[in-house]
Amino acid sequence: MILVMAMCTIVSIIFNNLNMSETNIVMIYLLGILLYSYMAEGYVYSFFASVGGVLLYNFFFTEPYYTLQVYSPDYPIIFLVMFIVGSITSMLTIRVKIESQLVVDREKYISSLYYVTKRLLDVKSCNELAEISADELSKQFNADVLVSFFNSSGNVTCRIVNGEDVFNDGTDYMASMEAYQSGSPCGCGTTLFSGAKAYYSPILSHNGSLGVIGISLRSNVSLVNTQRTFIDVISRQIAVVLERERIYEKQQKTQIEIQKERLRSDILRSISHDLRTPLAGIMGLASTAHDNYEKLSDEVKITFLQSIYEDADWLNELVENILQTTRFEEGRIKLNIKEEAAEEIITEAVTHVKKHSSGHEIHVKIPDEIIILQVDGILIRQVIINLLNNAINYSPRGSKITVSLFRENNNVVFEVSDNGPGISQEEISHIFERYYQRSTQSSSNRKGMGLGLSLCKSIIEAHNGEISMRNNVPNGTIVSFYIKSGEENVNGAAHFNS
Repeated sequence: MILVMAMCTIVSIIFNNLNMSETNIVMIYLLGILLYSYMAEGYVYSFFASVGGVLLYNFFFTEPYYTLQVYSPDYPIIFLVMFIVGSITSMLTIRVKIESQLVVDREKYISSLYYVTKRLLDVKSCNELAEISADELSKQFNADVLVSFFNSSGNVTCRIVNGEDVFNDGTDYMASMEAYQSGSPCGCGTTLFSGAKAYYSPILSHNGSLGVIGISLRSNVSLVNTQRTFIDVISRQIAVVLERERIYEKQQKTQIEIQKERLRSDILRSISHDLRTPLAGIMGLASTAHDNYEKLSDEVKITFLQSIYEDADWLNELVENILQTTRFEEGRIKLNIKEEAAEEIITEAVTHVKKHSSGHEIHVKIPDEIIILQVDGILIRQVIINLLNNAINYSPRGSKITVSLFRENNNVVFEVSDNGPGISQEEISHIFERYYQRSTQSSSNRKGMGLGLSLCKSIIEAHNGEISMRNNVPNGTIVSFYIKSGEENVNGAAHFNS
């Protein structure tokens, strides 16, 4: 102000020496008051500038000069008019500048709001919604930001902090909880918990409070009204997207429950159908043998017993697959990881399967080196048994089945191949799904429930491996899976992948 008034005084002295009228000098001071008011952006400053301009004009350019006294009765009126005009014009200048800045800020916030809303509409989960919201608000305000979502019970379901976590202090924590429970802003700049470091705004919907947004400016000042309005608008957008995601999650859970009910119905129908046939056979053969024991030759009795054994063995494996699948689905399987020799696992599996594979040739190809794996040996053996049984069931009697073991990079690969009819590419994409049944007729006339390969997939993935199927050239199929060699598998619950 001193600099501006000094410049106005110098110019006025020059005009006075050139014998210009006092009106020009008054206009020079009014121009200085306007210029300073535009730069100072405060009504108090414009008041002092107006007073200073009047005093300087009185001191330098009214008789007697260089005093604040006046001889002419016209001068007080001139001073009063000069002060009023200077004050009003400077205040109008400040108001215009403030309004202009508000328009610029509003345009900036509208542009930011459009961009943020566009990003929010593309989110796929509640966690992603919280991350994007915190990131955009942090960029917008250059602040540390907290975004918390609560469930209907009042428990935090998602908490994302962008920047320094200053929101866990006692006062700030109470302020955030008060904002959530009361639905009113709390914290820095409000009457509630004003000692908090951050400003907390609730995320409200027509169903109540869904969460809290916390803003802690790094400049340690309070938010202005425009910023609070922006937060209110963004919080409404967040509430809309959050409710949409929760409705979608409920729909997904409902669909999953519907699918589970369908699967339960399917499995009950499959069990009743698949178990009835072998049980009827066992009961029929046992009843025939019991009623005609003396009339039957030893050869027929042996045939009956062999058939009863095969049906009972098939039933045992079917029930075992059902139980294992149920345990995987409920997360009750704990992997018993320990060192196992891959050759011993294959040998035990082939020995078990050979009991009912008299019509097939089973060959084993293993390397000369001893391969040690960190696996659950019982479950891996079950995988190989299921694959061998599948090959036996879907390849004609007398066909060749090969079990191979080899290293590939850092993986140990197991392969079971046959020279049966093969499988179409369309079926390969669904072959590891639960309850999927192949259209190809089984050579043993037993149609399984579609659990064996699905169980194999679950076991291998629980070991961080991968299983796949492809056609064998010129005919047949190859099922292979790998386990990472030397990988430390931690005992834990295996997860069933539906």
